[in-house]
Amino acid sequence: MPPAVVFDILSGSEWEGRAEFPPGPQLACALAGQRLSELSDVELTELMAAAHRQTSWAQALELSAVAELSRRRHHDDHGPAAAGHWTSEVHEIVTEEVSLAITVTGTAASALVVLAEQLAEQLPRTHAALEKGRIDLPRAKVIADALRGVDDALARSVEAAVIDEAAAMTTAKLRHRVKRAIKAADPDAAEQRTKAAVKDRRLELFDNSSGTGDLALRDLPAEDAHAIYNRINAAAQALKADGDERPIDILRADLTHALLRGLPLPEAVRHLLIDPAGDLDPDRSRPADPRDDGTAHHAGTHSQREAAEQAPADSAAAIERWIDDALSQSIDWYLKWLLDRARTDGRLDGLDLLIAQAVQAMHDGLSEIREAWCRTTGPGPGEHGHKGYRPPAGMRRLIERRHATCVFPTCNRQAGRCDIDHTIPWHKGGLTCRCNLSPLCRRHHRLKVRHEAPVYRVEVKDLHR
Repeated sequence: MPPAVVFDILSGSEWEGRAEFPPGPQLACALAGQRLSELSDVELTELMAAAHRQTSWAQALELSAVAELSRRRHHDDHGPAAAGHWTSEVHEIVTEEVSLAITVTGTAASALVVLAEQLAEQLPRTHAALEKGRIDLPRAKVIADALRGVDDALARSVEAAVIDEAAAMTTAKLRHRVKRAIKAADPDAAEQRTKAAVKDRRLELFDNSSGTGDLALRDLPAEDAHAIYNRINAAAQALKADGDERPIDILRADLTHALLRGLPLPEAVRHLLIDPAGDLDPDRSRPADPRDDGTAHHAGTHSQREAAEQAPADSAAAIERWIDDALSQSIDWYLKWLLDRARTDGRLDGLDLLIAQAVQAMHDGLSEIREAWCRTTGPGPGEHGHKGYRPPAGMRRLIERRHATCVFPTCNRQAGRCDIDHTIPWHKGGLTCRCNLSPLCRRHHRLKVRHEAPVYRVEVKDLHR
């Protein structure tokens, strides 16, 4: 019996004799009514397959919604004649809307928008297969990634050649199958695609939750990538054969680390033989404290002076955090009350306007308290803000301590690498003061400047911080 055979999750024989029940609202209701402890092993397997199909259907619906949102935004900006021809500006706007709606990073939202637009315009059969549960999202991504940038006619030809067999393949096999199909259909197109990808080669850095980091060389020419790997692997295998007990992956990683530090390969191998722990061992002893050479007293005095200067700022930051917490709780309550009232009155269509009015009312109501606080803790007695456009270094440090990252809700860029943005623009009377400043990364700052009515509201997150 194939895994997709439908089990009797409804009463009577409604499910009997069907090889597959299509995903959608009916299947969702049927799956929700199951008691897993009462199902046999075979039924559990069939339920997994049905739930997998249902997930594909829901993901296809999500992608359709993203594509429709993108189509509407493009229609608003460029008119109906240009609908379906996506532009980078529309892509950025929709990316931020999606990022806010489902609370993902801008990078993840951008990838989702690209995939949704591609499936809607270039790969309708892949989208249909996803919607019917014949393939899942990872397989749809494999097909889309392989055909991105390819001529539409060629893309649809390759799609037609692989879509029927995609369900029976792992993602790795499907990736190779699509690659072969592109080469068979148009060898020149495959070569051009490779050259275009190589032009975007880059070094990427990723931080891990364990406190470690990843370095990745992306889109190197395949022959160069294999040559680099084979050279490092050969040296690691030689160390292993010489009696090194460390796993081969660690040997390859340590050799690569030594090479990137500038050591020639023979010296890198010798370094690992002499000092197996290398500089990667976090338990290695640290260099001696330079203050032990007689300058400790001076350094200590300097540190005490620094701490004394920083203490008032830290106290102000602590009070600001307390105020932020109190305000955020009040705002949460008020916005929830506003949503409940809008639902009761049947005014959900006007909820954006109601929220905008509420935020403005809260902003106006807090203005006197905010100004009094700024004068108390400002750069000078009774001063509210800074006279110039650019904030002084001390004010910037206070803002960066208050906001660790860009204030766009789903952005994680560190505040120290962001622009300091005037919430109320400088040219519209906004003050250069911490009550009107917050960090925005260059991307979100550029979007805000470009659009007088941006699709996001930094002020809301400011109050919650």
